[in-house]
Amino acid sequence: MRSIGYVGVQSASAADWLDFGPRVFGFETYQLADGTVRVRWCDRSYRLAVHEGESDRLLYLGWEIGGEETLEGVAARLSAGGFEVVAGSAELAAARSVERLIGFDDPFGLRHEFFVGQEEAAGSYRGQRPTTRAVTGALGLGFVVLRVPDLQRGLDFYTNVMGMKVSDAINLGPHLGEMWFLRCNARHHSVALLEGGDGLQLEHLMIEATTLEEVEIAWDLAQGEMDAFVSPGRRLSDNSFLFRVRTSTGFHVCYGWGATPVDDEENWIPRYIDSSTGAGIVYSAAAVVREGRGGGDGDRDREVTERRVGEGESSPTRPLPTQLGG
Repeated sequence: MRSIGYVGVQSASAADWLDFGPRVFGFETYQLADGTVRVRWCDRSYRLAVHEGESDRLLYLGWEIGGEETLEGVAARLSAGGFEVVAGSAELAAARSVERLIGFDDPFGLRHEFFVGQEEAAGSYRGQRPTTRAVTGALGLGFVVLRVPDLQRGLDFYTNVMGMKVSDAINLGPHLGEMWFLRCNARHHSVALLEGGDGLQLEHLMIEATTLEEVEIAWDLAQGEMDAFVSPGRRLSDNSFLFRVRTSTGFHVCYGWGATPVDDEENWIPRYIDSSTGAGIVYSAAAVVREGRGGGDGDRDREVTERRVGEGESSPTRPLPTQLGG
């Protein structure tokens, strides 16, 4: 796959995006006849679809395949891996604004859709401010952070099945645990995984602006009327400058600028970053970090090992890995 093309969520507050989407972030929004609100921040017909429903939940992720791939080839690979793949109907393709698609459910029940030909009109995007532009194109819409009930199972799925590579991992402390960053293109990560909860959920969605000025404007607007925010600052993982706010639709939005890309795939060295003490320690490529657990069933020592990528060894691994980053 090349990138994340679209995200679909459900919320009883879907219509709220028609207000704060343009006003705070400068994005374009429009509503379909069935009540679905679409949000766009580039020339694609949409990047986020917020469907009306009683509960807040993530419905699907749409993945654009690369030019060297075919939907038939992807379907055959997934089927060989034991997944039930369904070809999307013409009606579903029209509803998603793509030419063709296939879909399957991951181990957590999340629907993944691989597609070709998402609707796009060059120069059609008109943000609410002259500075409202996002870094998309071959890098996709931005990235999503997913909270999963089993981190190892999630890592196995996204590396072994989806073919993503580990960029970095970070220890966020005893309450939040580890976050693992996974990429499928030059963006540092398109998916990040956190462990916790009984089921999968969308933790936050990140959009990268083309200018720092746009982030500053959006922050000035957001902090006056949106709650549960993280003020602007540099992230240890991809070096982006961003802020985060909670939306009324069940997930946070991160808006940032200046992320460092993985532009040297062969020589990229994944890091294990320990921010649990607040010191922002970056471990070397040979570091081994051990965390002991005591007590109940399934508890065991965990080991995180980093090895240099591209020299016949695996990317950073947890105790179980199956060669993450392959």
